[in-house]
Amino acid sequence: MTRSWLLALSSWLVVAACALTATCQAGENTGDAFLYLPPSIADRVVFYQSFENGVKQPEINLIGAKMALADNEAAKGLTGNGYMAGSGKTAKKKGGYVLQSAALSVHKPLTVMFWWRLDEPMKEETGFNIVALRGKGWISNFVAGKGPWCGLREPTYCFQAYNFPGMENTNDVWGGRVWIEPNVWHHAALTVSGAADIRIYWDAQLRTRHAPKGRLFKEGDTATAELGASGQQPAMTLDEVLVLDRALSADEIASYVTAVRQLAAVGFPFATAK
Repeated sequence: MTRSWLLALSSWLVVAACALTATCQAGENTGDAFLYLPPSIADRVVFYQSFENGVKQPEINLIGAKMALADNEAAKGLTGNGYMAGSGKTAKKKGGYVLQSAALSVHKPLTVMFWWRLDEPMKEETGFNIVALRGKGWISNFVAGKGPWCGLREPTYCFQAYNFPGMENTNDVWGGRVWIEPNVWHHAALTVSGAADIRIYWDAQLRTRHAPKGRLFKEGDTATAELGASGQQPAMTLDEVLVLDRALSADEIASYVTAVRQLAAVGFPFATAK
């Protein structure tokens, strides 16, 4: 670790330790009450779900997001409880994670990010959704398995920005082979800034940067976020879902991912004492 990173982590731990002595008032949805939200971004978090309160109750929902989730039993998450998506061998119901809110429009800066793991082994034909923003068109990052679609010969990293009126369609199926081992936690983040600059990160590594041609994004172009596997896709567990009203930088995402891994490794509590 670098000295600057150690100082940043120490500062976060001091804030978290102080927060443990505080009492959360009913109705307060302040980011500083939750210890896995670093102080540098907590005030810009507009949606947060740790699944500690079940699958239907986010800790922060300042955007009035409506949720469409299957009422599956709680799964073991990265930081406590998680949400079981997909409908593979271990999920009882089709468990796609869907948020709907006008605030999920990409005409303004936005970050959507979360932790995920596969709960069963991949096959060469395995495909699954990672993250998508949908509305008049869609921005989508997914894994497509070997098969007739696009003539893929192996499970492949894919990106689409598609069907937005006045924008050129993009179907990028050249992202390379993907093989995810089961029961290993990964992080995904999608950011949009300048009503044009789309970036997707896996485990804090930039995987896609794309600016659609034709026009800038407009209000209402997207209003739905779909996270993780759904339908007949393999079982997947999600945790620590975040929406922020600004586009995090690569360094901010990397700092967040590293810190959460460190805190989770020592079993740090997810929220202040009540």
